[in-house]
Amino acid sequence: MRFVFKELNVLRSTITAISTSPGVKEISESAANNLPNLFSYSSFCVFWKEGLALYLYQDESCAAPFTQEVIRNMAGVLKTLGEERVDFEKIVPRVEKRKLGPQPMLMAPRATLKSHLTLPLAVEGEMIGCISVNSDQPNAFDAQHLQFFSVIGCQMAATLEHLRRFSSVKSMATYDVLTGLYNRRYFEERLKFETERCFSYRIPLSLVMVDIDHFKKVNDTFGHPEGDMILREVASLLTKSVRKKDTVARYGGEEFILILPEADIEASSIIAERIRLLVESTLFDVGKAQLNITVSLGISSFPIHQAGSGSDLIKMADQALYDAKRKGRNRVCIFGANPGKN
Repeated sequence: MRFVFKELNVLRSTITAISTSPGVKEISESAANNLPNLFSYSSFCVFWKEGLALYLYQDESCAAPFTQEVIRNMAGVLKTLGEERVDFEKIVPRVEKRKLGPQPMLMAPRATLKSHLTLPLAVEGEMIGCISVNSDQPNAFDAQHLQFFSVIGCQMAATLEHLRRFSSVKSMATYDVLTGLYNRRYFEERLKFETERCFSYRIPLSLVMVDIDHFKKVNDTFGHPEGDMILREVASLLTKSVRKKDTVARYGGEEFILILPEADIEASSIIAERIRLLVESTLFDVGKAQLNITVSLGISSFPIHQAGSGSDLIKMADQALYDAKRKGRNRVCIFGANPGKN
């Protein structure tokens, strides 16, 4: 009875370790670190369908033929479960040899796979992976081992699904669904960070506001699906035109905004003009036709424009964009630079 109680305590600590793991590899590691305390085996294999990740934790004595047989067995189980699309030939297993128990194992060089427990990992009917424990000894596992292993497998699947959902929610809070750019909420958080940093140390910081010219006419003429396609392509052009340190966000509708840290008026003007020329020279496929579009851009910059906050910079960039629109569109305007002249 004391022996079973000890195993249950090990199982409890294993489940806790898995449930608090921050990623796929860490989930696998947590299981691999704790399973040897529950029963003996020669190797532990984890396959995650998403990302085609295959982790193999095996005893130091495991020979290459045994390892290959374990992988082939996993592939066979997946095919039995109807996962013929998984191409194991393209997967490079991440193999780690370690001591799996207090006593050293001695596996023969030509040892073969004699026993295994292999379980699918499923969430709401969808198979997300597979796990197996494997041995070169016959009848190495019993019903109690299967029960423990099943509980661990369920926890691994549940933890991964939690991480997937959390990642999805985090992504929705950060990125614009249509364009894949950062959304307005993230932009505001990033601008707050950059203004605090740049304003404190008098580091240049520029904003560039971008608006697609006559975009309503595109939607009215070709339809919203084609308009969405143009938004995505313009977003891609913006991303290609900036530096790694810059932030590109969708501000709303057909408006985009760029945060350019450590860029003064001259540097931000070069980036803005590069964007304008790139969009102007790009032919956009709209249905069976090709369309030229243009963008207008407005720039504000710290410290030259004496902004006291991120909101001030946004208002200044918006005013400069308005000037660019009023002067005929398809141009770059800087806040306060001769706004009354055409």
